[in-house]
Parts: sequence; structure tokens; C-alpha cells
Amino acid sequence: MEAGGMELSNVLWIGGPAGAGKTTAARHLARRHGLRRYSSDTQTWVHRDRAVAAGVELPARGPGAEYYDRRPMIIDDLRSLPAAPLIVAEGGPITPAMVQPESQAVWLIPSRDVQVARLRVRHRGDVPWSYLQSLEPIMEQLAGTSITTIFVDPLTVEETIAEVERVFAHRISEGPTALTSEENRSLLRDANQALVNQYASRSPRPLAPIEPDKVVRTFDCECARRTCAALVDLTIGHAAAAVMSDPPAILATGH
Repeated sequence: MEAGGMELSNVLWIGGPAGAGKTTAARHLARRHGLRRYSSDTQTWVHRDRAVAAGVELPARGPGAEYYDRRPMIIDDLRSLPAAPLIVAEGGPITPAMVQPESQAVWLIPSRDVQVARLRVRHRGDVPWSYLQSLEPIMEQLAGTSITTIFVDPLTVEETIAEVERVFAHRISEGPTALTSEENRSLLRDANQALVNQYASRSPRPLAPIEPDKVVRTFDCECARRTCAALVDLTIGHAAAAVMSDPPAILATGH
């Protein structure tokens, strides 16, 4: 199943391999412009449960066990979200073939050396082999499309975000976007809740057992200021307790 037609004309797509900066760019765009952020990573285990329930045979563990065609479920997720505000969608399983129209997509591409260096920082030196397998296939998939490609090696984080903003500027100006602090705060809470759900669900995780009181993840500050770039590192257990309260409950120091 692919996107097709104009059914997802409210989606801005950010693709690329692991370590390209997709999540960082999507996170900043969503906050600055009042967009809904969808990360396919937060749906990993929900999608796995759905695939198993549908009879898809998945390896229990080992290389490749977490990889199968999730595109139909991602499309279903996006179609199920409210039409407003605009959605910025990112994630490794997103492919150029899913994008419609192509003008509403950007792919971030690092060199192999930069990708490995970033992933070593993220994974404390141990880079999962599977994360390095997608770069060449992505370049092949992009060939023959009109999708904008940004090579991130020479760019700072802010310069990368600025380039992505430039690509999407016209579409964002058309809207709809969240206009009030309350609306923006609600979108930030949705993103934080999705991250909590990713780790707090009871889905079996043969590849990545989770200890909620030890695993630390990065959440959005819920102060809702458009200029805020603060992130909050919390254990999944602390974040799960925080999102039981109305936002803002996850706040950076001084916010």
C-alpha cells in the first residue's frame, strides 16, 4: 500500500538512514511551527503486534527480526490522525515511494563515515549492524524522484534544520498549524506520550527488553514556547508518571 492521491497532502515527510538527523529536524520543526510530529519508531512494537496478529511470520530474534514491511501500517497511522494541523512524519521505514506529493518531502543523507560517527555516540560505541544497511538502498530509491536531498556532512544541526524549513516553508505557510500555546502544548504531550507508550506497552520485546526505571529517553519540554529548544532526559518510569498529569508536566529546568 502506498500513499496515493492527495489523501496525505497534510503530511511533510523527512526520510533518511539511521543517524541522518531525522528526529532532530522533525522535533524542531514541529515545535517552531505548530505541527504534529509522527515518529514511526514509537510505533515499532505496536506494529509488530499487529503484524503477528495478521499472521505475518517474524523471526523471534537475531539480525533482521525487527525488519519487515511496515509501510501499510505507517500509512494507516497517518490517515487516522486529525487532518489539522500539518503532520511532520519521520522514520527509517519511510520510503520515497510512500511520498505524495514529492515536493513535501526531504531526505537527509550523511556519508558513511559521518553516519558511523554519529551512531557510535548514540549507541556508546556499539553500532548495530542493521543500521548501516539502508544508506545505499535509500540512494537507489531516491534516483529518478524529485524529492529534495540534503547532504548533512558539512552542516550544523541548525543549518540542517534551516534547510528543511526552506523546503517546507511554502506548505507550512499554507497551514493549518497550531496557533495557541495550548494547542502546541497538546501536540508536545502527544509526542511525549507516544514515546512513553513505545517502551511502556506490554508487547513482548525479544530484541530489546526494557527496564522502565533504568532506560533513559529524551522528551520534549512542554513549556510550549516556539523558541524553546530544550529537551528533557527522563527514565521511562518517571516520564510515564509525568504524563499521567495534564501538561505541562515535563519541563526543562527554569521553564
